[in-house]
Amino acid sequence: MTALLEIAAARIDQDGVPLIEGLSLTAMGSTLGLVGDFHGLFSLLGGTADLVTGQVSVLGHEAERAVAAGVVGVARAEFALPETWNLDRYLIEGARLGGVNRREASQAVGALLGRLALTHLATRRLSTLTLGEQRSVGIALALLDSPAVLAVEDPTLSLDDRGVELICGVIGRAREGRHLLVSSRALPRSGPEHALFEGADEVIVLTAGALVGRGPLSFFEAPGHRYLVSVLRGGGPLVERLESAGLEVAIANPSGQFVPVTGGAGSDTAEAARLVVSVPEAGTTDAIVEAALQVGAPIVELLPLPSLRSA
Repeated sequence: MTALLEIAAARIDQDGVPLIEGLSLTAMGSTLGLVGDFHGLFSLLGGTADLVTGQVSVLGHEAERAVAAGVVGVARAEFALPETWNLDRYLIEGARLGGVNRREASQAVGALLGRLALTHLATRRLSTLTLGEQRSVGIALALLDSPAVLAVEDPTLSLDDRGVELICGVIGRAREGRHLLVSSRALPRSGPEHALFEGADEVIVLTAGALVGRGPLSFFEAPGHRYLVSVLRGGGPLVERLESAGLEVAIANPSGQFVPVTGGAGSDTAEAARLVVSVPEAGTTDAIVEAALQVGAPIVELLPLPSLRSA
């Protein structure tokens, strides 16, 4: 089965500045929710950033060529629009760039706007559209070539409730029959965006360039507080000590996915380990630090993880 998104030791630069560096992950499924610092991925797909090292592929196609190949359609959070044009003209001209004549382009655009429930905007000047409507235009433009994957960057950023409802509805209709990559700066806590991410096969959280959590949205809704813990050695004994203290532990596997520990599986953990440790609602990190000291596991990373319960 082909991975929807595969990143292998990738460094993505924009104007010589690293946006993503050393990231590796493999994600299957038809819908992925990407939370945090994924601007570099969308910049690479959109042609405004460069892959310096490593590999990035979407549905088995090189990410930097996936849009040109018609495999991926990208809707960026910020993009320029010709303010004096109306929506209909803008999309028709975009369709004609694909080599179809004006009549065919007009028919295709009309059908697309109908599917997205945006026909009422067809004659509006682009300068009069709200931010949510502009981003809906970006999604329509991304779908002109009928790509297998729709990639939508931060669709709800800076939108009011009405805009969020509009854009999430458009994404819901746009995703029918195709794969979806959708990003957000933070974990959605309620409303249409929460429902959108709740329907994802997996939510992946990237903070400060590091993969800090992945799983269904419910994984981030669990009670208590969760911490990312990395140790240089003593991973197995640390897992066993944490479990004996009544704490829930998950271990990062080679693909970066955190797998819950059951039945003393920590003894098989490699010396260096990356863990997610859940402590009770009223707990602190003292139990984690004390366990690491007891088994001689030097902690090199101890970070609180995002949670939908810590608004």
